[in-house]
This record gives sequence, structure tokens and C-alpha cells, in this order.
Amino acid sequence: MSFNKNQFFLLLFALLLLLFTGNKIWWLANSRKATGMIWFTGHGNLGSVLGVSTYPVIRFNAGKEIISFNGNIPVDTKPGEKIAVRYQINDPSDAKVNTLICIWGDTAAYLTGPLLVLLACFFIPDIFPAKSRIRFAKNPLISFIYT
Repeated sequence: MSFNKNQFFLLLFALLLLLFTGNKIWWLANSRKATGMIWFTGHGNLGSVLGVSTYPVIRFNAGKEIISFNGNIPVDTKPGEKIAVRYQINDPSDAKVNTLICIWGDTAAYLTGPLLVLLACFFIPDIFPAKSRIRFAKNPLISFIYT
């Protein structure tokens, strides 16, 4: 099986996207929505260079349990305010604030590094020349054919 450069990088991009987003899609599919309440604002020390970080500590009901967790980004709310939450059905302590950035932010951050490497390999002609082909076979598994 042989691919040209564009086909190969499109396949790598699709695989990379599937690997990083598939887990989050599975997490969303097995989660429930709930309404939580900001319990208090926590403070952590990230070191002298980064200073002090603040985060909301959120409580919500999952069945008969009361769960509390640290929000993963600062939210401009005050104690006692209600906030949307998503949590895992089988593990309610695995919860996140139900906003786009709170749910997908870590996935986007982890995807950025490999995506930049993939783009660099695609656009730098010394790594993969424009007319090169990539062949998959038994021995060797992957061959790069430069023309």
C-alpha cells in the first residue's frame, strides 16, 4: 500500500485527531449533567514565578452523594452561585464545569504539540519532499520513497 505525501499526512492528522478527541467524546457520552454550587474559592501556590492560582471549589449532588471538586479554570463567580457541571456516571468525582473551555481545553492543549510537529514535517520540504511517497509493506514496515 502506497500513499503520496498529502494522503499520508491527512491519514496521520485523522489518526491524531481520533486519538486525542476519541477519549473526550467517550467521556462526554458517559457523563451526566448536574447543577453545582460554588462552595468557595481555593488558592494554590504554583511557585514564585507563576504566582498564586485561584480556582472554584464546586459541590453538586450525584444521587445520594455530595461531591466536591476543584474547577480547572478560574470562574468569575461568587460562593453560592449555581454552575453547570458534567460528571461520570460510574465515577462522580470525575467532574468538570460544563463549559467548552473546561471540557475541551486540556484536549486542545495536548493536541497542539503533536499537531505542530506534524505541520512542520509537512511544510518543511527537507523532511518530506513534495513528490515523495510512503509505502507500507511487510519488510520493512514503512518505506519513504523520495523522487
